[in-house]
Amino acid sequence: MTHWPWYFIMDIGLWAITIVIVCWAWMRLDCYWKTSAIITIILVMILQVANELVSLHIFKAWGFSEEYGSLLGLDIWGVPIEEYLFWFAYAGMIPLLYSGLIATFQKKAAAQ
Repeated sequence: MTHWPWYFIMDIGLWAITIVIVCWAWMRLDCYWKTSAIITIILVMILQVANELVSLHIFKAWGFSEEYGSLLGLDIWGVPIEEYLFWFAYAGMIPLLYSGLIATFQKKAAAQ
């Protein structure tokens, strides 16, 4: 029995949210905040790839159940592409959400 690729479908939804947050925050940031956010995103992505590889290949800490949803079958170094999509979305979302909120509240505080 074939199941819907729920992991991938949820990743698409997460990326849609991430793109909205990135567009919202990017307009509010000066060049220093943008640079800081980009460096943070890159570092988090590198650390997450290392975490995925260590967790899966060395510690055998987790696996995937296809009982409720199938995977696309695309792997990078033995890790399903859905995992990378999930973590990379958060790697972009969180630093820019934080930076955008800081910029928004700083402008409001300066206006008072």
